[in-house]
Formats: sequence, C-alpha cells, structure tokens
Amino acid sequence: MKLVKLQIYGFGKHENIEIKLSDGINVFFGENEVGKTTIQQFILHILFGFPQRNAQLLRYEPKSNAAYGGKVEISDDQGQLITIERVKGKASGEVTVYYPDGTRGGERELSSILHAYSRSDFEAIFSFSLLQLQGFEKMTEEELTKTLLSSGTTGIDTLAIVENQFIKDMGELFKPTGRKPLINQKIEELRELETAYKHQLEEVGKYEPAIKRLNEIETIVEELDQQEKEISQQLQRYMEWKQLKPLKETEMDLNLELDLVKEQTFPSDGIRRFELTKDKLNRNSIEMEQVKKELDSLTINTTSLTSSQIEGLQSFLNREAEWHQLRSKRIQIEEEQSKTLQSQMQQLALVGVDWEKSLQHIVHADVSIQQEDKLVTTLQTEKNLELELQQEKRLLQMKEQDLLHLQQRVIEAKKVNKSSSAQQTNKIMFGIIAAIVLIGVIIGVAQSNWIVPLTAIIISGIVSAGFTFMMNTWKQSDDVRTYADLLNKELQSLQQEISHLKQKINELETNKTNISKQVNEFLTSYHISEQLSPSLLPELFKRLRLIQEQQIQLDQMETKLYEVGLRIQELYRQALEKVPFNLSEEMLFHQLRDFYLAEKQKIEDQQYKATRISELQKKYKELALLQESFTEQIRLLYQEANVDLESDYYTANSIYEKKVELEKELRHIHMQLAGKHINLNDFEITFEDKCKGELHQLQQQRHKYNDEKATLSYQTKRLLEDEEQSEQLQLLEQKKAELHELVKKWAAQKVVVESIKQMMKQLKEERLPEVLENAQHYFQLLTNQSYVQLILSPEGNFEAVKTTGQRFKIAELSQATKEQAYISLRLALAVSLQRKAPFPIIMDDPFVHFDRVRLQQVVQLMAELQKEHQLLYFTCHDNMQYVWEDASVIQVATLLPRKVGVVK
Repeated sequence: MKLVKLQIYGFGKHENIEIKLSDGINVFFGENEVGKTTIQQFILHILFGFPQRNAQLLRYEPKSNAAYGGKVEISDDQGQLITIERVKGKASGEVTVYYPDGTRGGERELSSILHAYSRSDFEAIFSFSLLQLQGFEKMTEEELTKTLLSSGTTGIDTLAIVENQFIKDMGELFKPTGRKPLINQKIEELRELETAYKHQLEEVGKYEPAIKRLNEIETIVEELDQQEKEISQQLQRYMEWKQLKPLKETEMDLNLELDLVKEQTFPSDGIRRFELTKDKLNRNSIEMEQVKKELDSLTINTTSLTSSQIEGLQSFLNREAEWHQLRSKRIQIEEEQSKTLQSQMQQLALVGVDWEKSLQHIVHADVSIQQEDKLVTTLQTEKNLELELQQEKRLLQMKEQDLLHLQQRVIEAKKVNKSSSAQQTNKIMFGIIAAIVLIGVIIGVAQSNWIVPLTAIIISGIVSAGFTFMMNTWKQSDDVRTYADLLNKELQSLQQEISHLKQKINELETNKTNISKQVNEFLTSYHISEQLSPSLLPELFKRLRLIQEQQIQLDQMETKLYEVGLRIQELYRQALEKVPFNLSEEMLFHQLRDFYLAEKQKIEDQQYKATRISELQKKYKELALLQESFTEQIRLLYQEANVDLESDYYTANSIYEKKVELEKELRHIHMQLAGKHINLNDFEITFEDKCKGELHQLQQQRHKYNDEKATLSYQTKRLLEDEEQSEQLQLLEQKKAELHELVKKWAAQKVVVESIKQMMKQLKEERLPEVLENAQHYFQLLTNQSYVQLILSPEGNFEAVKTTGQRFKIAELSQATKEQAYISLRLALAVSLQRKAPFPIIMDDPFVHFDRVRLQQVVQLMAELQKEHQLLYFTCHDNMQYVWEDASVIQVATLLPRKVGVVK
C-alpha cells in the first residue's frame, strides 16, 4: 500500500490543502511549528480514526470553522487507487472508502485494506519516532531488552502485557508455599470444616415414640379445621349481608327522594348556554349603545373652499419653489447692492469727496484715458516748471552770493600789500610741510617702518628753510593791479547774469500760475479740493472709473430688484385670491400650506365620517338582529325548563342537578349491589359475636395441639437430622464449590500463559531469525561495520558485538548507537512484513544524533529501501532536503489553501 495524495479539509493549523506524494522517499521539511507533525498525525488519524476526547492523543480539531478531517488517496496491493475520507461524526469520525468502480465502504472495508492493523500496531512497527526510547536510560537491562523485543521485532507487546497480568493474577490465586493467596486460604478452611462435621454425626435416637403421637394430633387438627371452615363461611355470609345492608337502605331512601323530582326537565348544559347567551346579549347591548353614541357624535363639518378651489390651491403650492427663489434672489440683489454701495462709498472716501454732493458729478465726469493723459501731462509740466523755478532761484541765490564775495575781493585786492603776500606764502609753505609729514606718517604706519616718518620730518625742515630763503628774496610786482581789474570785469558780468535770471524766474512763475489754475479747475470739476501728486493721478482715475462701474451695477441691480418685486407682488396677489384671509409675506406659503392641509383634512374627515356613519348604521342593524337572536335563544331555554323568570330558571337547574345526582348515586349503589338481592331480616345483630366466640374456642384448641405437634416435630427432626450438622455440611459444600471455581480460574489463566509462551516460542523460532538477520545487516551498515552482530543472549537480552568480539548490552551503548540498533530492528521487522502488510514507513527525524559518517550510511540504506517501500521522512534540518537526489521534498511552510505542496 502506498500513499498517493493527502487532501486536508481542516486539521490542526492546516486547512484546505492538497499534498501529492511519490513512490520513493518523500521529505517533509519545515522549521519548528510549521505543521510537520500535524501532517504525520493527519495520516494516522484518517487511517485509524480520531482519538476519543478524553484520550491522551490530540485530536487536532481546527480552531476556525473549517471542516474537521480530510482524504487520503492510496494505491492498494493490487495497484488500484482507493480514496479514504474521514470527517467529524461519531467518536472516531465518519469514514467512507471510495473504490475506483464507484462502490463505497466503511470501517470494515478500511480494516481489510489495513490488514486488520490497529494504530498501536502500526506505530510500533512502521512509525519511526524516538519518543519510545526517551526513557530507556532509566530502565533496567531486562526491561530495555524486552521493550526492544516486543515493540521492535515480534510485534507481540500486547501478548506480553497479557502474560504478565495473568502471571500476577495467578500469584494472587495460588502459591505452593503461600498463605495469603485465595486458594491456599480455601484449602485451610475446608480442613477445619471437615473435622467439625465428623463430631456431629455421632448422635441419633429417640425417634419412634414421638411419631405415633404426631399422627393422632394430625387427625384432631383436621377435624378442628373442618369445623372452623364451616363457621367461617357462615360468618362470611353474615359480613356480606352486613356490608350490603346500608346500601339497600340508601337505595330505598334515594328512590323516595327521586320520586319527588323525577318530573323536572332542564336543557342540556343549560346554565352554561344560558349564561353564555346572556353574556353575548349584554355585550351586544353595550356594543349597540356604543355604536349609537358614536353615530350621534359624528357630525360632518363644512369646508371653506370647494374641491376645485382646493385643487387650485394645491396647484399654487407647487409654485413655492419659485416664491422662495424670487425672495432669495431679492435678498441676494439687496446684499450685492449693499456691498457695491459700501464699496463705492469707500472708493469715494479714498478719493476724498463727499459722495452725497459729488456722486452725480463723478458719475457724469470724463474719466477717459485722453483726459487722464492730458491731466498727467499738465501736472508733469507743472512739476517740471516747479523744479526749474527752484533751480533758477537756487542759481540766482548762488550768483548773488558770488556777487557779494566778488565785491569783497575787489575791495580786499586794493588793500593787498607785502605782508599779505608773505602770509599767503606762509600758508602755502605750511600746507606743503604738513602734506609731507602726513604722507611720511601714513607710509610708515602702513609699512611698520619708523624710518620713513623720520625722513619725512627731516625733508619738511629742509623745505621750511628753503621757503624762508625765498621770502627774503621776494619782491612785489604789478600783479596786484592786474588782479583787481579782472575782478571788476567779473563783477559786471555777474550782475548781468543775475538780471537775466530774475527775468526768467518771473516768466516761470507766470507759467506755473497758469498751469496750477488749470489743475485746480479740473479738480474742482470733480469736487476734489486737495492738491494731487502726479504719481497719484492714475490711481485717482482708476478709482473714478471703478465708481462709475459700480454706479452702473447699482442701476442694473435696482432694475432687477424692481422686476423681482413685481413678480413677488404678483404671486402675493394670486395667493390672496386663494384664501379668504390676509397673508403675511414672510409666512406666505407656510400659511397657505397650513390652510390647505386643514381644508384637505376637513374633506378627508368628511369622507371618513360619511363612510364611518354608513358602516356604523350597517353594524347597528346587524347588532339588532343579533339582539333578537339572543333573546329568542333565552326564551327557548326558559321554555325547555318550563319557567318564565331567570330566578326560576336557576331554581329549576338546582332541582334538575339534584335529580341527576340522585340518579347517579342510585346507579352507583346498583353497581355495588351487583344485582344481589338481600333481606334486611336474614340475620340477627348478635350473630357475629356468636360466630367469633365459637371460632376463638376452636383456634385455642388448635393452637394447643399445634404447639404439642411442633414440640414433637422438633424433637424428632433434631434426632433425625441435626440442623447444625446440615448447616455445617452446606458450608462445607459451599467452600468446596468456591475452591473449585478458583482452581478453574487459575487453571484457565495457566492455560493462557502457557499458550502465550508457546506462541512466543513459535514466533521467535519462525520470524525472529529472519528479523535478526536483517537487523544485524542494517546495524552493521549503520555503524559503519563498527559492530558486526546484533544477537540475543541465552537470557533473552539483546547484545551488540564489536569487530573485536567484545559484547555490549543495549543499555551500555551510546544514545546514537542505541537508536541505530532500535531503527535496525524496526526496519528489519517492516521488511519482513512487506508481503503481509506492505505499509509505508514513516520517520520523524530519527537521525538527529548520528554523526556525518553514520548519517551517510543511513541515507544509503534509505535509498536502497525506497525501491521496495514508500518512505515519509519528517525533518526540520535543512541539509536533509538534499541528501537523496531523487527524493520529493515538500516545503511544509509553503503549503497554501487549494495549493499542492512545493516539490523539488
């Protein structure tokens, strides 16, 4: 059998996934907690059933709402594909086996496919896990070897458990030298009982004298019994007569009472029918009164408008949106008008005019670009004249100052002498000396060299000496007179220039006055009194144009506002025509709608009331007919009871009920009498006491004879058969029976134990050699020929033999070597069962303790085994993905819903 495909509906953390498997080695790789063990348990759960809820095994029920279970597709021994599906149902789940021909099966068919293997048998042979070896280091050598033998080779661990249990039970039943076992105790008790029974058989005698008297007493007692029987029969007839006498007397009294009321008749179930009809009559009367009151209360109110007017008003209400649009538009225009007017006033305020006085002038003023350009040119001309005038005045002032200075110089030139010349020369000399010293100091500071300033001072001294020498040789010449003549000519020329400047200034002032007059006239025409700068003139014209545009907008708004007002007035007038009262413009359509709804409600009320009146009138007629019917029913009830009043009707019912009760009691008495006819004078009252007295005397005599009979019987019986002896004999037989049952139980267990030992011996002789031979071969391969044999010692324990011949018990081996021996035994057993149970071999990371060399050996062994066996290897070690070249690797972490596992 080989696994072909796994389909998980919901199992643990896996949901709705599909995994395809190959015939050889299938490696399930994934890190911890990715779900490898879950897949392994899924295979076992589907094949062998879900564990019980109270079992130690996990059920792996999904935490989500996914369906619990899945399918396993297998290829059976004949090569046909069979699907095994198990889902949540009963305790172990509902299993369905699907065959290729379309037929289905259940647990029985699945058991046949699995060759009747249980989960524990399968895991003991074909599931390779190290969990069973985790406690081996704590076991004794014998327990360790037996564990390997039972679970890893012969597969009879269950028989071993049964054998041990039976041996234990047999020890509790019997031991050759024991005292506490049950059989030993029973044997001791039987010995004591047999000794006591022998002493009780010695007394027998004194029997025949008592037998004769017993026969006489028997005859006397029989005669007394006959007399007692006759008197008892007479007393029984008397007691029956005494019991029936009161019934007979009651029957006679009831017949007398019944004769008085036997003529009374009454309707069947008359009270209930009468009260039900009366209740219906009363309720009907109340309902008629309510209907009449409601009819009286219903009045039809008239409306203010006709139906056509109501329809006209409804049609007019459809224009409510138009009304609100007009009012909104009016408000919008008024707000825009207010904003525009406010902005216009702000512009006028910025211009600096009174808007109430000057607005009309500004609106009609010429603010064209030509006018703006003309005014700009005028103002610029005025500005240029002002600048030119200021320049000329400054030039005139300078000329006048130059004239005064020149006049002073002429006067001073005439007074010039030698001293003045010397002073002038001294000034020149001192200037030159100061310049030389200053230049020297600057150069010395710049170059940080004080020699340069010192040299400059020396040169200054030399220059000073030279100028002194020159002054001594200076002589006055005619230059002073020539200088004075030149000054006079310059003075005349300057006076002429001043005269021309004054004339030009007068002309400029005249032109400026004319231009200022033109500008003032222009500003006055706009009612602008302030003098403007030419730079502000474009802004002025811009704002004036804006004011004119705003005024045009205001005029247009006023026209629109007037048109909207006319439409609103027209709607208001039409609304007044629709209603007989005045309307508020603010609440116009609200008032119209309220009035419309009120009128409409009145019409609806009229229609409702008219309909209601018709319904009530019809209902009142129906109630009147019912009233007559109920009254007739009550009259018929009175007639049947032969009465005319309600009180008489109830009285007739009481009499009729009494009659019925009497008849019922009379029938009951007749049933008790059962047709028996008695005479009230058959017996006397003292008959009972007389019979009882005679019976009492007979009973006393019988008691006396019975006591004597009992005494004699006891004596004879004791002599014939001692009761204690009988009990002793019975107890002895009981103990023998108990001993027999315990011996049978011990013998049966002994047979089972011997059978198990014989079976173990047979299994060892038939199967163990083959298993040991394969296990020894595998063990040599896995240990890289370090150990050459894996044998059983004479004591029945496993031992490993090294190449040197040295023997080691299993407990003495290293952890990895013990695991290799364990795996060798498992593989050998699985191979030996290939024909009878060709199951896949499942391994859960069993090679974690192997070194590199031995790991390579086990990899090679697995590669050989995959030719005949399907192998499923679960691991979390990355290197195990690549040790088998032709292995199918399933990446568990990449399994996704409705996706096949990643296979490399």
